Amino acid sequence: MILHAVTSSRQDSSFRLGGAPDVLASIHEPSVNVAIWTRPVPPGLGPEMAAWADKKDAFEGIFDAAEIKAGRPFDPDDDTSPLRSDLGRLLRRFAELTRVRRIQVSFGAIRHDQCRKFHVDYVRLRMVTTYLGPGTEWLPDDGVRREELAPAPLAPAEANRRIVRDPDKVRRANAGDVVLLKGERYPGAERAAVHRSPPIQELGVTRVVLVATTYDKR
Repeated sequence: MILHAVTSSRQDSSFRLGGAPDVLASIHEPSVNVAIWTRPVPPGLGPEMAAWADKKDAFEGIFDAAEIKAGRPFDPDDDTSPLRSDLGRLLRRFAELTRVRRIQVSFGAIRHDQCRKFHVDYVRLRMVTTYLGPGTEWLPDDGVRREELAPAPLAPAEANRRIVRDPDKVRRANAGDVVLLKGERYPGAERAAVHRSPPIQELGVTRVVLVATTYDKR
C-alpha cells in the first residue's frame, strides 16, 4: 500500500488542508469530513516528548468544555512547559470549535497497534495530533467503498482490501498535524471520516498522541 503524506495540492471536496488553524472550522461544512491544520511539531518539545514516550500509562480524563477553556488539564499559558502549553491551546481550540459540554481527552505513548481496520467513529468530532511517530491514516471519499465498512468477521488486512477502493488514495498525516475528523454522530452527517491508526507493533515504533473527542454518551 502506497502512503501519501498530506499535501495541500491533493484535495477533493471531502477534506480541507491548510497551514493556519482557521482551516479546522471547515469541518462544519456539509461536504467536509476531514480538516487538517498542517504544521510541524512545535520546537522545544524534545525532553518532554522523550519523558512521555517512556511513560507506561497515558493521561486520560473527561472535562467540561468550560474547564478546558480555563486551562485544564493543560494550561495554554504554561511558560514552564512548551508541550503542556501546546496541548492546552489545541484543546481550547477544539472546545471552541465543537461547542459541546464535555470532552474526553487522552495523551501519551502508544506502543501497540490500535484500530488497524479503516473505520468511522460513532462520535460527533475527534481531534488527533501525533507528536511522535507516524500519524493518522485516512481516506478521501473517492477512495472508500462505504458499503464494506459494516462490521464483519474479517482480519484487518482483508477488511481493508475491501474498504479501500484505491490504495493510492490512502493518506497519512505528519507528526505535528492537527487532524479533525467528523463522526457518525455529527448532526446531519452523511459521510463520516474513514480512518485508522497506523500499524506500528511489528516496527517497534512508539507514538505519542493527543486525542480529544466530544463526549457523546447516551
